[in-house]
Amino acid sequence: MLHLLFDPLCGWCYGAAPALSALKAHTNLKWQLHPTGLFSHPQAMNAEMASHFWSNDQRIAQMTGQEFSQAYKNHILADLNTPFDSSASTLAYYLISQAVPEQAIDVLHRVQQLRYAKGTQDTVAFLELAAGFGLDAEKFAQNFSAGWPKELRAITEKAQALMQDNGLRGVPTLLLQKGNQLSVVPSALMYQNPQDLIDFVAKQ
Repeated sequence: MLHLLFDPLCGWCYGAAPALSALKAHTNLKWQLHPTGLFSHPQAMNAEMASHFWSNDQRIAQMTGQEFSQAYKNHILADLNTPFDSSASTLAYYLISQAVPEQAIDVLHRVQQLRYAKGTQDTVAFLELAAGFGLDAEKFAQNFSAGWPKELRAITEKAQALMQDNGLRGVPTLLLQKGNQLSVVPSALMYQNPQDLIDFVAKQ
């Protein structure tokens, strides 16, 4: 089994998406995705933070080919009145992936694309995304407006405990489980030729 620890507002998690998607297409291993809630505590944005994010994002884009659009720069990073907070994105991921668990990796990437490629994170965008995965829009809207359910809080707490128990500090982290044994897949493999990641996992 493969375990992915992530936060949807982590640029490196977004950068890893092509390699992770390729791995999913070329392995029969089961996946379990663990939202960590790492950035789900609102942080005030400022110009220095925005500049740091954009610089880091450009590096990720060069390494992975992932799109960090001008719309993201202009409408997300330049909006210093909206805190940096992954709560809404994590909730959207959770609600959609619960309905289509076999598509969890694709759901995560689509949630990430709203921010980084389309430059939006409003409720309407999440509603449209949910509808695209076949969810009832009205029911999704009700669940989304209700905020994090206790089940999601339990999931993020479990993910944080998993990180602590294994001495893990950052995301994304990909873990390979064999029996009760967990091993960390080298993070560099998520940012180079996807075949390298596929080959590494296949040989373990």
